[in-house]
Amino acid sequence: MINQPRDTPLPHLDTIIHDASLLDRDGLWTIGIREGKIVAIDPDFDATSTRRIDARGGLVTPSFVDPHFHLDKVLSRDYVGALSYSEAFARAREAKAHFTVADVEARVCAALDLAVAQGLGAIRSQVDVDFATGLVSLEGVLRARERFSNSIDIQIVAFPQEGIVTDPKAPDLLREALGMGIRLIGGLPEFEQSVDDQKTHIKTILDIAQKFDAEVDMHCDYTDLPQFKTLEMLADMTVERGLQGRVTADHCCALAVYPDDEAARVIDKILQAGIGVIILPIANLQMLGGDGTTPVNRGSSRAKELLAAGVNVCAGADNMYDIWFRFNRMDPVDTAYMTCLSAGMRTDAEVREAFEMTTSRPADLLGIKDYGVNVGCSADLVVHSASNIVDLFRNVPARRYHLRRGILVGGVEGSTWTSR
Repeated sequence: MINQPRDTPLPHLDTIIHDASLLDRDGLWTIGIREGKIVAIDPDFDATSTRRIDARGGLVTPSFVDPHFHLDKVLSRDYVGALSYSEAFARAREAKAHFTVADVEARVCAALDLAVAQGLGAIRSQVDVDFATGLVSLEGVLRARERFSNSIDIQIVAFPQEGIVTDPKAPDLLREALGMGIRLIGGLPEFEQSVDDQKTHIKTILDIAQKFDAEVDMHCDYTDLPQFKTLEMLADMTVERGLQGRVTADHCCALAVYPDDEAARVIDKILQAGIGVIILPIANLQMLGGDGTTPVNRGSSRAKELLAAGVNVCAGADNMYDIWFRFNRMDPVDTAYMTCLSAGMRTDAEVREAFEMTTSRPADLLGIKDYGVNVGCSADLVVHSASNIVDLFRNVPARRYHLRRGILVGGVEGSTWTSR
């Protein structure tokens, strides 16, 4: 596609990417970019440009989107680490006691440098707002977001990790955060001590969200224990309040261990409520499955069943070197690859779906406009060295350039060698 006849030279372009492979299109293509937008895609065209990028046959894709990450905790494991999720919750306050606004800002900036280099164009971050950290974590993340405003979009979820009933200060802190312009509110009903308190937790979050016209992004069925039913509670209350399409559920691990008939009923409720689901297989693979026992649940919910039902399922990385998870490097390709493995996605179509769970699906969930590799879309692009998704997941070879609005903002260079 091109905006004018092939034999008419295009006006001067800001950037041209040539010899690019594209998903769903055979052959090599040239992409023209002007004023942050894709204005031409064609096998070849006549134009001058300020800069040229040789894709060398590699894929050009839209930038990655991570729909669920905890930026405020990133790189904090040296303060205190944990071996299981139950231990992590018990020691979370100990970790947050070390946080200052400057400390949070510095750690988040270090993580965002990695994220931008790896091709992440947007992140939705959960940020703790509770009695243990007050608004310290939020202020630190806001400062880092401002510093990276030209490189990456960051949505912030005000997250009451210490509960609502168990943390009476949380509701007022959440209202204060929303008063500062935050447009998303989270929750963790499983933190509460009874089913009634879990329902109160969800009800309170939805009350606050409706008052501030905010959307909801809530941790639900976080553990792999089938007695927890918070996902179903959220779906029921979403429908009761007419909030369809304004709610997201994260983790949803217990759904994987429900009896099949019960899981099918809950999935139908999720669909009727218009709830998007975010799975976090990288961190959950390590944290779930019992203390020291052989894990059964792989931390990927029922991704294939949810997708088959028509639910928008996305994948995020969750954590990096913090109290919950000791690894990660802000690479969204790792997220897509591990999603394939944990969810048992084997066919070519399923492998492609895992890639979409880190690109187009979360872009839709986050409401990102003009997303994709088409004329008229924002030139938020990643140029890969691999020419197909399988080689991209295999990391053969390793090179990546990240463009935001057509400007090169980061990249990764790697090589292999032997004495031979």
